[in-house]
Amino acid sequence: MNRCMKTITLDEDAYRRLLAWKRAKGDSFSKVIKRVVPEAGTLGAMAQFVSNRQTSEEQDSILEASVEERSSIKHDPWT
Repeated sequence: MNRCMKTITLDEDAYRRLLAWKRAKGDSFSKVIKRVVPEAGTLGAMAQFVSNRQTSEEQDSILEASVEERSSIKHDPWT
């Protein structure tokens, strides 16, 4: 087990979203992040992440809302 720990700060909305991805009482936030957030890198790593991903309808709707929210706040960097 890795004993090196880091402290991060989340706002309430980010905490609520992360908490919604926990599957069981003993599920840690580290486990959630490793399961939900793919490692940066190759297309193969992303494809493997997608094929291994198992979600509930609630998790899917949270992910969809997050993507829609990000899409709505995009701006034109050339203006």
